[in-house]
Amino acid sequence: MERDSIELERIRIWDFYLTFPNEARKIKFPMQLAELKKIFKDKAANPYEDLIDPRRILQRMQSFQMAALRCPASYGLIDGELLIKKMVKRTDKPIPDAIKVNFQKNSPERDNIIKLVIGFADLPLYGAVGLKERSGLLDFKYDPR
Repeated sequence: MERDSIELERIRIWDFYLTFPNEARKIKFPMQLAELKKIFKDKAANPYEDLIDPRRILQRMQSFQMAALRCPASYGLIDGELLIKKMVKRTDKPIPDAIKVNFQKNSPERDNIIKLVIGFADLPLYGAVGLKERSGLLDFKYDPR
């Protein structure tokens, strides 16, 4: 998953699944990710964790997600100019050790979501087979093709 920059909408979708990992079982997985699909489909559904309107939740999360991205941009960890253009790019500035420690604390469920993010990294964002459509979280009909 070596990229120069990542679309803001893609990051928002990834963040949604990190926040609500139970929702990952509702994704339309491509054939090449059948093994990954098993991880989420085999997980017993908990009706108390189901969201009534995931699209609305993602929409409401947007202001928090943007604030969360503006913070590392203000420290120079991500490119602030590209963030304005709805792209996220890591800068060369090293990540402080205090932040690195938090990345090392993962639950098995969180590790599975990270596998999902990596698996979906090369999937197109736009179009009828893209991440926006497969997740059902964002409209894709008027996206550039």
